[in-house]
Amino acid sequence: MLDEPERDPQPEIPYTADGPDPHGLLYYSDVQALRRADTITVRAQDGLGSIQATLTAPDGLRIYTAHQQRAFPDAAGFLRHRRITLDADIAGFDTDRRWHDQQLPGAAAATVIDNAPLNEVWQSIAAFLRPADVLRLRFRADSSHDPLSGYPLHRDELHLLIQRGRRQWMFLLEVTVRSDNRMVTTAD
Repeated sequence: MLDEPERDPQPEIPYTADGPDPHGLLYYSDVQALRRADTITVRAQDGLGSIQATLTAPDGLRIYTAHQQRAFPDAAGFLRHRRITLDADIAGFDTDRRWHDQQLPGAAAATVIDNAPLNEVWQSIAAFLRPADVLRLRFRADSSHDPLSGYPLHRDELHLLIQRGRRQWMFLLEVTVRSDNRMVTTAD
C-alpha cells in the first residue's frame, strides 16, 4: 500500500474556538471575492474598518454564476458586494500637533481601487492572501518622511497588515498626495 503524500499543515488559527472570530479573519469566499472583485472600497473610522469587494455588471448585461453569488452575497441593483469588517488604525497629528499612533480623534479614511483586476499591487496582495489570514488596516495621515512638508500638500498612506499564524506582513497599498480631497479627513 502506498503512503499518502505529505500535505501542507492546516493554517494556524490565531484565535480560540471558544470566542468569536476576530475582525478581519478571512474565509475561503472572502479570499475568492477579493481576488475577483472589479472594485475595492476601503473605509475606516473609530477603530473599525471595512473592505468591500464589488463585482459589477455593466448595464445589467451579466448573469452571475452560483459561485459568484456565494462569493458576493449582497446584491444592490446590477452590483454584487462582499464586505469584510476589520480593525483599523488612523495615525496622524491632531490640530494641536500631538501625534496619535492609532486613533486620530475625529478622523475617517476612505479610498477606492477602481479596475482592481488591472491594479498590479492589489492583484499581488490578493494572490498572497489565504483563508485564516487576519487583515488589519493602517492609515497614516500627513506622512512627513518625504520632502513634501514644505509645500501645501498632504501625503496619506494606506497599509494592509496580514497576520498568518505567528507571521505578519505589511503592504503599502495606496498613497495619495493632494492639496485637498484627501484619503484621511478629520473633523476640525
